Amino acid sequence: MDILNRLNEARKKGKPVFWDGAMGTQLIARGLSGQAPELWNLEKPEIIKEIHRDYVLAGSDVIQTNTFGGNRLKLKSAGLDSKLYQINLNAVKIAREAAQEKALVAGDIGPTGEMMAPMGNLTPEQAEEIFREQAEILAEAGVDLFSIETMFDLEEIKSAIRALKSSAPEIPIAAEMTFKKTSRGFFSIMGVSPEKAIPEMIKAGADIVGANCSIGPGEMVELVKIIKSVSDKPVLAQANAGEPKLVDAREVYGVSAEEFAGFARAIFDAGADAIGACCGSSPEFIKRIREKFQDA
Repeated sequence: MDILNRLNEARKKGKPVFWDGAMGTQLIARGLSGQAPELWNLEKPEIIKEIHRDYVLAGSDVIQTNTFGGNRLKLKSAGLDSKLYQINLNAVKIAREAAQEKALVAGDIGPTGEMMAPMGNLTPEQAEEIFREQAEILAEAGVDLFSIETMFDLEEIKSAIRALKSSAPEIPIAAEMTFKKTSRGFFSIMGVSPEKAIPEMIKAGADIVGANCSIGPGEMVELVKIIKSVSDKPVLAQANAGEPKLVDAREVYGVSAEEFAGFARAIFDAGADAIGACCGSSPEFIKRIREKFQDA
């Protein structure tokens, strides 16, 4: 069953589809320091597979490949652009092995790392080509859906959506921007509101829309209500485990798995059709979230 049918069936049963949680947080806990996370798809695939497997065992219906920074521009900054094809191919292979047909595999796509024009030099056409290149590899490797996440520039996420839609029109696209709460409402760091962004993401071709990162689960309840009010597509929500604090030069997130899961029902009732977690989370978060819907 593809992701859109899963979402429809889950909503009928009174529960969300369960996404996974943080990859980066889990890699850091296993010793990643100063390296591009995507390099471990080649050098330490057993660790990537272990993280995916832990999320599947926790109850994730969807796991995201370790390819958030797997586009050519991002890999070039780490001196890895010559390994772009193998990094993305291996990522899907690892995730597929861990999923064991229990979970869908989402090809994860993050920002290019470059600023879009006019503030930067990257044009929409150039961005589309960068995203298209990564998407074609992920599609060839056999992902079930695409997952665009942690985008703050509306033009960049629209470029990504258009590129994915043209590369593999048969593969559904989940697209998430990141917003912060201000005194005037929720906005991306580029000053774009969800009321403006979500309809434009849908027009560009997104099949699932939502938000991830930047905020904790309590604020995500408020944000989901706004997104749902301007969306006729399924909504995905992946909050952080609260606000990070620096402890011994490391980011520490203050919201526990049980506390995070305490907001899961409210996030669902606000309109989220799929729920996962972002920075600071672990498989325990997904397990606890899932437990809140055991009666459904």
